[in-house]
Amino acid sequence: MAAIVLIDGTNGECLPVKPAYGSPCNGCGYCCATQACGVALDHIPGHPAEGACQALEFEDGQFLCGMIRRPGHYMGLPNDWADDVLGDMIATALGAGRGCDAEF
Repeated sequence: MAAIVLIDGTNGECLPVKPAYGSPCNGCGYCCATQACGVALDHIPGHPAEGACQALEFEDGQFLCGMIRRPGHYMGLPNDWADDVLGDMIATALGAGRGCDAEF
């Protein structure tokens, strides 16, 4: 397994260990730290094709998907009026809540 590149914003906190494939998500961030999803690649202007997702956020000891939390910010929309609707659509498209989908 390749090492995960340190992501700014963790302040040296002990991060959650990646759960087994299919287990409930614990916010370890492995999936997004190793590769951006198609949603991010398609909808974040200038997102590089390789590397960590630019929408990966860290809060309260876990990583979260910024494309679900506040997609307008990352998509360059002029305001956040549609964040709830877009976030729900993106969560459904990504299968959020279905368990860990990152294999080693």
